[in-house]
Amino acid sequence: MIKVNYYYNSDFMLKGFCLKGHADYAEAGYDIVCSAITSNAVAVINSLDRLQKVEFEKVVAEEAHIECIVNDTYIKEAQLLLEHFQLFIEEIKREYPQNIKILKK
Repeated sequence: MIKVNYYYNSDFMLKGFCLKGHADYAEAGYDIVCSAITSNAVAVINSLDRLQKVEFEKVVAEEAHIECIVNDTYIKEAQLLLEHFQLFIEEIKREYPQNIKILKK
């Protein structure tokens, strides 16, 4: 199961996300849930970096762990892409509820 956690600033604006685990929908190389989530997360991080030119407090891209936290001074510039990612995760979870868990902090 992929566990998703979102980070917020003191004004409750999205600041980043953390993904841990595997979807376990299918075996490695055939897992469409893992593939969709991973490719979208990496695309959002790359777009924040290259298109929005935001700076990060933290970026991790490892096996079974992707994390992105935007520096506070770039929160407004990051909102559209971070909200896009949050909506994307909600839609995938609706289709594959047994493979994704959204954690609340």
